[in-house]
Amino acid sequence: MYDFNKAFEKATLKDILKYTTEYDIYSYYIGSQFKIGRVMKSPLREDIHPSFGIFKSNISGDLLWKDQGTGKTGNIISFVAELFSITNDNALHKIFQDVIHKDLIPRTLKGEKIKEYYKNIKTIISIQRKNFTEVDDEYWGQYFITRDILKYFNICPIYTFWVNDTISKIFYSKINPLYAYKVFDKYQIYNPYGAKKNKFRNNCTVYDLYGLEQLPNYGNLLIITKSMKDVMVLHRLGYTAIAPTGETTPIPKEIITSLKNKFNRIVVLYDNDEAGIKGAKKLCKDNELEYVIIPKEYYTKFNIKDISDYIKTYKITKTRQLLKDLLDEKG
Repeated sequence: MYDFNKAFEKATLKDILKYTTEYDIYSYYIGSQFKIGRVMKSPLREDIHPSFGIFKSNISGDLLWKDQGTGKTGNIISFVAELFSITNDNALHKIFQDVIHKDLIPRTLKGEKIKEYYKNIKTIISIQRKNFTEVDDEYWGQYFITRDILKYFNICPIYTFWVNDTISKIFYSKINPLYAYKVFDKYQIYNPYGAKKNKFRNNCTVYDLYGLEQLPNYGNLLIITKSMKDVMVLHRLGYTAIAPTGETTPIPKEIITSLKNKFNRIVVLYDNDEAGIKGAKKLCKDNELEYVIIPKEYYTKFNIKDISDYIKTYKITKTRQLLKDLLDEKG
């Protein structure tokens, strides 16, 4: 007779996934009404506003979960542990029993298709970190962004990076610093002085917005801007902000809906050039939002397109007043 308890003693998640898929396990425990990368109500707690999601890790390749309301995240084992308030070891044992012993969680065609789909599109970015130096202080200091702000948003200087197994030809130097923005489990590489085609590289999806991970649960005002640098400048001035990976990158409807439930007012602040204005208008029209721009003459006369350019030129006091004027704030 087959001894399941003895078999479990050496079992791992990898062993279990020979008989089913991560997608099928999630589906069994929370129901099949979810999509990878889409926000839903958390199955781990009472959740009025959707704030839970399941996503594919571009680093480990696992199907992970994230609860924005609590900040907790993990793999399928930790999810089952949270769901049933048990330890990770007991969660692994439960999954093993439900899959192999009780035959409750089969391998479905949908689960296999999802597994193969994400396997084929996976791009892994790896980084080699380095310590902050005066070079970094000088670059970010132009925008009044401190080391503490950089660390808060999971940004660090790096020597270089890899895309899958291929090392980049771009390396950090005093005249060409290099940075990595960690966005959930993904990376945006920022090469500030690089050529346009080499300035950015990321493996982010439309669901990986800059600053989203740092958002409070509720607030009065949220600004949607167009870059991580602008998010940090606004943070330096006391504003809460997020940004997609580009002005033409759409923000999923379910994220906008979730944000509307959390913030009393949402304002779009993109660049004041033609592309920025066009992108802001589209985002606002599609989602019934309001937008403001830095007066266009700053761009036509002084090549100042965004709040980062503005604070670099006019410093903190004038930038703070500009934002008050744009947002029609009192005081």
